[in-house]
Amino acid sequence: MTGRKQSLLFRIGAASVSLLVFVIIVEATVRLIGVDDYFQNRFFVLNRALDYPEVFKKDRRLFWRFRPDRTVASRFFEGRGYRINSLGLRGDEIGSKRKKRILAIGNSCTFGWAVTDEQTYTRQLELMLEGEYEVINAGIPGYSSLQGLRFFRQDLLALQPDIVTIMFAWNDHWAASGRIPDKDRQFPPQLLLDFQNQLTRLHSYRLLKKLLLSRLEVHPDSTWDRENLVYRVSLQDFAANLAEICRLCKERGITPVLMTSPAPSLERYGRGQPFAPAVRFHEKYNLETRKVATKLDVVLADAAEAINQHDGMYDDLRHDFIHFNAAGHRVIAELLANKVRLLEERVESSPERKSN
Repeated sequence: MTGRKQSLLFRIGAASVSLLVFVIIVEATVRLIGVDDYFQNRFFVLNRALDYPEVFKKDRRLFWRFRPDRTVASRFFEGRGYRINSLGLRGDEIGSKRKKRILAIGNSCTFGWAVTDEQTYTRQLELMLEGEYEVINAGIPGYSSLQGLRFFRQDLLALQPDIVTIMFAWNDHWAASGRIPDKDRQFPPQLLLDFQNQLTRLHSYRLLKKLLLSRLEVHPDSTWDRENLVYRVSLQDFAANLAEICRLCKERGITPVLMTSPAPSLERYGRGQPFAPAVRFHEKYNLETRKVATKLDVVLADAAEAINQHDGMYDDLRHDFIHFNAAGHRVIAELLANKVRLLEERVESSPERKSN
């Protein structure tokens, strides 16, 4: 090796070491000072999973998924902590299949926003069925029906469920970030996303991103064009996604159960509430869910109707009109338990079972 090449390699090595030392010093300084690197956006992970790097990581197909095998607690979760297992799902580890399984797919309502593990409808359902079924909570905050479909096909079918409950809607009719619906959203190659996922572990990187975005990003409300709104998932695509999940279930001998998504009753809480327009529009997606269930002859668990038969299903409607409380989870668990028992009775009385 010539002296010239040795000199070049030496300079490259020295520059790399200097850069590494600089990053370490900056990172240590940011952590020591305790600079707030948190930057929230109402469209959150659709724009930047990096907003919540301690919770989510970017995924090319699913847009985001939970970082596995940890207890997550952040400002995103309003200070609450949730156990995420090695599969990136809420709850304990999932072992080999030893009993019948119910898989619950959905968004933060299924996940159990602001309730404990024991209070979620998935856990309460498992207890109501007295150990006959294992119930897996596969709800991911922020997921639309398209993400749910992809997640089900890509990851969750391997869990070999016997029954799948399906509840989406709220995120589907949320405003699409950048006016790009979910089905048209493109992410970089996963290799690049994996590199970004590693970078987000650095507080200094998060702080730099916060400083840049706070100067360059427009206020999210300015993207909420009510006259010409683009939804994350249109009503037509929503119905198609539900139908495809049901098709995947049926071709594998899995029983799908479509669920409407609860919203506060305007009759109970007042039609003049600030959330009234959102609730009225939400009902269009629930009506579509009912239509798909009828068209495909799929079991329907009308959770929206069930919850609206009761008072006290929401804790603070001014703060959150989407997520029902522990009492609401119990109502849904009772509804699903009844549906499961009816399904079992139907199987027991079927001609095939009688002939055996």
